[in-house]
Amino acid sequence: MTMIHEWVLLWLPIVLAAGLGGRLLGRARGTALGVLCGLFWIVLVQAREGAVAWQGGWNVAALLTGALAITAVGAWGGDVRVMIGGGRGDAPPAARVSSGQLLSSGGSSISALSALTRAMETFDDWLEAHRNDPDPWPGFGEFARGVLYDCCRTSHVRFYRILSEGAELAPIREGHPFVEDEMPSAREGIVGHVATTGRSYLEGDATHGALVDDLARRSGRPLAWCFAVTQGARKIGLVTVGAFDGHERQDLQHYRAVELLIAHFWMTLLEVCRGRSAATHDPVSGALTREAFFTHAERSLDAAKRDGEPCALAVLSIEPLRQFNDAGDWDAADEVVRTVSHVVRERLRGDDRFGRFDEGRMMLLLRRVDSSLASLILEQLLERVRAACAEARTSGTEVQVRCGVVGSGTGQPRFSDMLRQAVALCQEARLSGSVLASDLRSREEALVGDGAI
Repeated sequence: MTMIHEWVLLWLPIVLAAGLGGRLLGRARGTALGVLCGLFWIVLVQAREGAVAWQGGWNVAALLTGALAITAVGAWGGDVRVMIGGGRGDAPPAARVSSGQLLSSGGSSISALSALTRAMETFDDWLEAHRNDPDPWPGFGEFARGVLYDCCRTSHVRFYRILSEGAELAPIREGHPFVEDEMPSAREGIVGHVATTGRSYLEGDATHGALVDDLARRSGRPLAWCFAVTQGARKIGLVTVGAFDGHERQDLQHYRAVELLIAHFWMTLLEVCRGRSAATHDPVSGALTREAFFTHAERSLDAAKRDGEPCALAVLSIEPLRQFNDAGDWDAADEVVRTVSHVVRERLRGDDRFGRFDEGRMMLLLRRVDSSLASLILEQLLERVRAACAEARTSGTEVQVRCGVVGSGTGQPRFSDMLRQAVALCQEARLSGSVLASDLRSREEALVGDGAI
């Protein structure tokens, strides 16, 4: 085999590589690749043959011709974009997609779809893990915030409940540490527009119109995205996004899909909470059922013991309910129960517990208070109950509410023992004509008086 034949055998795979590389990289990069491959071929021949490769005019001509041919094949492959050995011609301009475009368009679409799919898969696991949480909404806020970041790279996300038929916003859960000036108005600015109409706002969306864009600019705080969670025709929730963290904006349909996904998660959790509430809450008063109250109260009492904190247990007796029921005026009886329950729940703290013991009695567990302080709190509470019942429809019947309260003291009494004592004290208050009877005798004597409410 002659030396030129050996050079051709070395040249063939290199020229094929240049042509294929040019096909993938395009004309300019294909030409550069061809030059590099041509130089590589010359270096390879030089290393194989030594100085002999440059002896004689034919050898020099063969080297230069081979290198130029490799360069030409690389440029040609990038120009006509024909795969060597294939039969597909040049693609039309609309179908040409470079590797960079693939990552920024198709790649991002695939990534966005993956994020949505991942969110749907993980929500089922999250819901199963938090289904029985006393208050799952704080955890839901963190989960939904993570979904929004994963799908859209959002920041400064806030979740609100819409109250009073759209007139007021509240944090997604009670007791959230928002200061007053951080709470947006449900009637003003772009937030008010979304809360009232239910139509979402996305910064840069040309379909909004000039009026909405101007309203967003004049709003007190800049928002990049705001959308409502609806239940039928009712708006029940609102989500605001302050900014997008350097994320390449997706198409409009992607954001609409994320809105629907968050709304679906929200409504699913709401239905779970309602189903659980129906099993653990009294339908008339909204207070915990007796069994549910016992469970929550025992846990709270155990926690108070661990923390070395006092707590107090009270039993409230609404005496004329039986008269209403015996007279067939069940609506009036329910109205009294709802009135008392509303007043009590307005005064509850986050870790207090309120339940219905039976037809005419309710229970209240107060954390971090002793008998003396609990008696003062309950005395004020009963005054509010008296005023509220006087305004309610009670068929002209005088409503009397009495209370027995017992504290845990410095010992560690069992919940069942505290409950028996509170029930006995409530009965003692009724027999003695007192509004409130406490396990502190001095306080009990001071509160003896007219029990009419």
